[in-house]
Amino acid sequence: ESRLYTECSDFGQHKTLMVDGKSFHYFEAGDVSKPLILFMHGFPEFWYSWRYQLRALRDMGYHLVALDMRGAGGSFAPSEVHDYNANLLLTDIREIIQKLTKNGRAECVVGHDWGAVIAWQAAAQSWEWDQYQDHSGYIDRLIILNGPHTGVLAHNIYSRFTDVFQYRNLKSLMSNPVSTITNSWQLLQPCIDQALKSFYAFIFMMPSPIAETWFSLKDFEIHERIFKSIPNEAITEEEINIYKAVFCANNNACLTGGLNYYRSQAARGFFEDQKRRGIKQPGFIGIPTLVIWGDQDLALNKDLCTLNLEKLVSNLKIVHLPEAQHFVHEECPDKSRKSS
Repeated sequence: ESRLYTECSDFGQHKTLMVDGKSFHYFEAGDVSKPLILFMHGFPEFWYSWRYQLRALRDMGYHLVALDMRGAGGSFAPSEVHDYNANLLLTDIREIIQKLTKNGRAECVVGHDWGAVIAWQAAAQSWEWDQYQDHSGYIDRLIILNGPHTGVLAHNIYSRFTDVFQYRNLKSLMSNPVSTITNSWQLLQPCIDQALKSFYAFIFMMPSPIAETWFSLKDFEIHERIFKSIPNEAITEEEINIYKAVFCANNNACLTGGLNYYRSQAARGFFEDQKRRGIKQPGFIGIPTLVIWGDQDLALNKDLCTLNLEKLVSNLKIVHLPEAQHFVHEECPDKSRKSS
């Protein structure tokens, strides 16, 4: 395990930070006196997934921090599901940014997968606070790699079903059945595609230790298959073993932590809170936002995740990488870096 925390010391250093009595591990590179770029990983990964970006950007005049998020790598990893609600996850990010900067703001937050899901919510909270709480936000720019804004995702799914099952459409089914069925299929096809792609999430949400047992079968074969699905052997056998070693350490503590993100329903927690409080546009983000999307994602439907983003993200740029899959930052790090 010590090798995992020393092998990358050629371009940065490992550090820990205490937040409300909880220890968070992160890998730091670049100039600590410069603006902060915070990298937030997804599942089943940890800070190491950002190794290419850290190496490439370390001399570009930024303070680079790749965080082990709650429940991952060397960070605080509680076993209870309620310890992974959206409010706690956002508090982690906000207080870490405050401790790592003089002005309490990150120049940019970069998120992938679950890191992106939480980053979307953090950016929405930061924007709300900048507008209504005396400029007390904490994020200036946002970069997202293959992670959905769950408010937009939910809207895209809901609107397609309502369009198909509205009275006018049902009436046209009687007069023009072939055309109506064809159009309805085209509307619902992305939703069906997403349902098929999301089958794994239902397994991940199963209570402990069922999901953990399934995931760790045959020496974490599922973990290996996930990374071997990436084209051109972008992640080597040695790197796969590094991921596996971290997740099986400490009695699978990080595996339980990662799965608890799914179990806790944290994906829309802050947006739902905004809705309850009567915020006019829950999930709205006004800061400059770049979305880099690998269109061949095996877990997320491109249309459901990227269409209509501009309705809630006013300063938006989307870059599609047509051949890339879900782990775009590892599969094609040069393209994702140049896009930003």
